[in-house]
Amino acid sequence: MREIIFTKSQKNLKKIYNRLNSTNLNQYVKAEKEEVLFLAIGGYNRTHDLIKAMGLAESEITSHANLNLSNVFLQETHGKKVIYIEKINYLTSVSKNVDFVSKRLDLNVADAFEESMMLYKVAERHVTINQKRIQWKKPLIVILDDKSLNLQFDGHRFKYQTEIGFVQMRNRNAKPTAILKEIEAVEEADKMMFARYQTEAVGEGEVLDALGRIRSKATRERDESWWFKPAEFKKIVGSNELVVQLKEIKELGITQFSSNKKFGTENARWIVIPDAAFEFKGFAYKDDSDLFEEEIQQELAEEERIEKQQESLLDGILSVEIPLNVKTGYVGREMAHSPSESLQSFLNDIDNIEQEKVNGIELLSGASTEDEYKHIKKYILAYFLDGNYKNDERLDDNYLGGKRLISIDIDDADYTRAELESKLEAQGLFGLIYRTAKYYYDQSNRWRIVLMADTEMSKKDYRHTITGIAKMLDLEIDESSKKLSQLMGYPLSSKDTSIVIGTMVNVAQFKPKEQQKQEYTGNVVGIQKSLADFDHPQAKLLKQALNGGITEGSRNDTYRQICMYLRDTINNPKYESRHQEAYELIDITKTQAVADGLPEKEVEVIYREELHQSLN
Repeated sequence: MREIIFTKSQKNLKKIYNRLNSTNLNQYVKAEKEEVLFLAIGGYNRTHDLIKAMGLAESEITSHANLNLSNVFLQETHGKKVIYIEKINYLTSVSKNVDFVSKRLDLNVADAFEESMMLYKVAERHVTINQKRIQWKKPLIVILDDKSLNLQFDGHRFKYQTEIGFVQMRNRNAKPTAILKEIEAVEEADKMMFARYQTEAVGEGEVLDALGRIRSKATRERDESWWFKPAEFKKIVGSNELVVQLKEIKELGITQFSSNKKFGTENARWIVIPDAAFEFKGFAYKDDSDLFEEEIQQELAEEERIEKQQESLLDGILSVEIPLNVKTGYVGREMAHSPSESLQSFLNDIDNIEQEKVNGIELLSGASTEDEYKHIKKYILAYFLDGNYKNDERLDDNYLGGKRLISIDIDDADYTRAELESKLEAQGLFGLIYRTAKYYYDQSNRWRIVLMADTEMSKKDYRHTITGIAKMLDLEIDESSKKLSQLMGYPLSSKDTSIVIGTMVNVAQFKPKEQQKQEYTGNVVGIQKSLADFDHPQAKLLKQALNGGITEGSRNDTYRQICMYLRDTINNPKYESRHQEAYELIDITKTQAVADGLPEKEVEVIYREELHQSLN
């Protein structure tokens, strides 16, 4: 196992090594024109020894706490090869109280130190040697000894002085000879590079040693795991600090029971170590590029999950079978009826109908008068209407049921497509949005929105629903849109038809309160045996959770809906007899949510947020 973390850190150190050991005589001629190299060595106790091991005599190194260009500093650094900076707090300030000591990032300290490096980098001064005033020959290598990993405290990175090389050691007390052996075959860095400090690196050797001791003392084995009493585990490990660290290293998977458990004849709050923990070879360190790539992969996975979820939601709507009627022109009542179509087939037919039967875009764009435009609309364009009608005649009185589509025309408002899509997205609703015929005649900014109801609608339902949806979306609609048997123009171009992914319209929410009260009381409270048996979408989700759980991809939202349902039941004094059951179901569904795979903290947040609303 290498002592230096990251290849780029090896290259940084090799660049310093090569500078110190160069045999090029030209370097002495051009020395004052060479760049200053800054190298921070983190998490290592023998930095000074390492500098000397690279070939320097003690007289060639000058030690300081800062880079302030005082006269004394100039005199002491003149002609040296390396400035060795040893500090505890490069970026932080320390507050000391009677009861505690706290360290925090102090930008005044950090910025001042960065400015001192920038100034040193370009500084030119004179010094007086033997009463002669000569050019200051400054050291061109500055080593920052950063034992406490302070130069990246709280994620801080220097803003301007970006060419600082970073090196970090796995073992704080690694031999300098071993470190130099590592960089023998390494190429030097083109320029000094940043390398993210790995806080887990501290004590890695101790962790590996402790695991070796634990393995040699393991005697109790069950299910590929080894069991230790807490006291004996501490004794083997050797310190409380290391015990805590071992438990916190997720790669090891060490756990402890929250209460006593019997193992044979012994009883203890056991610490359990899986076999796999002893295969640990060291931390998988991640540099900026690794972390960035990991974030990308996580985002890709999340995007893919959401995409699949959205596609599933969309497919569920587009595949709903509906009775669909089509008609050429709006004159007359007779319609061609298809008892089982879907919005997917509706979308698939758009271009075929336009190109093979209607040719509406060409006719409308070529119309020269309003009368010609109206004639094309009246007799040539294609129209649709969903639902079943007696004798396939479109009259409200002939309506037999089956209507699921809600169509809204936008004629008198200057909306863009993006604005209409945003209105649907804000409510989480599915919808088709497309241009109406007037656009193709004179570019009028007119639109049609088609939504899907979650259940078939009666005449009253349709009127209440379309009125409610218009208010929800803040759109003005005319009375003709509220007519159940009103024909709607078929889209003329699939490329001009956009799909907003979302849910179906909940018809029940738009019913008058009197009707809701009557249906809820009549169909649920007096008959059903459990809240899970109510004829309500959220009750169905509750039943699904109780009968086997919720599938991955929709758990978060589903359990939120279940909690809202139980909360609303508790908040309604009319269903006081159901309150106790609702409280019990809250506990049951929280347990089921965790069993389904949701993190406990996330479940607590969901239920706390929803139930909190019931108190406000």
